Amino acid sequence: MKKTQKPGKKTSAVIVILLGLLCAVSTVKSCAAKRAAVQDKVDDVVYVGQGSYDPANDGKIVIVCGKLKVLEPAYDDELGLTIYAPRAMRSAKKMKLKEWNGPMTEENMEWDSDLGGLGIFLGKADVGIYHLSDEFLENLMLGREYEFDEEMLEEAGLTILTDRKYRGEKFIGTQRMGRGVFEEGDRRYQYSVPHQSDGDMVTVIGLQEQGTLTHVKGATPNMLSGELDKKTALKKSGMSSGGISIFRVVVTILLLLTGIRMLMKKRDQKEDGSGL
Repeated sequence: MKKTQKPGKKTSAVIVILLGLLCAVSTVKSCAAKRAAVQDKVDDVVYVGQGSYDPANDGKIVIVCGKLKVLEPAYDDELGLTIYAPRAMRSAKKMKLKEWNGPMTEENMEWDSDLGGLGIFLGKADVGIYHLSDEFLENLMLGREYEFDEEMLEEAGLTILTDRKYRGEKFIGTQRMGRGVFEEGDRRYQYSVPHQSDGDMVTVIGLQEQGTLTHVKGATPNMLSGELDKKTALKKSGMSSGGISIFRVVVTILLLLTGIRMLMKKRDQKEDGSGL
């Protein structure tokens, strides 16, 4: 008597493929909706350039060009350091011995990232005739390592440290550390600031609230180098595209691949007779 073939595996494969197709349709619809919403927002953006303040633009997203003026530099009150930038982030590495009872040598020291030494510092800045709000500054993209004046460091009891093991990277540490004398728990620091500096011509995208610009969600970065036209500024800030959910795309691909593999496996089993 012939055994009846159970359709369980084939049915499961079809279900998985259908789920993948449904996820694909959902992703396309979501992307289309996002693009439509973004397009509406883009259409309402006002290009001011280097023009003057217009009260009619209050509450609207504007694109402003002008020179970046750092009115008040960021200040690290813990280490007593002035950073001539509108925003700065301090990262830290903490030293510990590989062998706790070993010698205090480079070979026995390792430096691990230390969240306890992390710090973010804001200054005050304008672009053209507009003031940048704290919220705007908090969202400035960082990416340039800040270089300190050695005299300023010396006044604060600090110095520049060069680590040969870290491809000659430079850090900030105490003068004792600069003499090669270390203690477990020592910290060394680096500071990152925006690519744009005081006096640079920049283009910013923000929400106009009288003479102040606040941050607009979706404008990343919200400050760009140079005097840009509207189209270029929107494209470089990421506001001209709705974007696609990477997570949804990955799930869709995984579901489709899993379903196809299940069907292929079922077919191979039929061909060699093992599925009977």
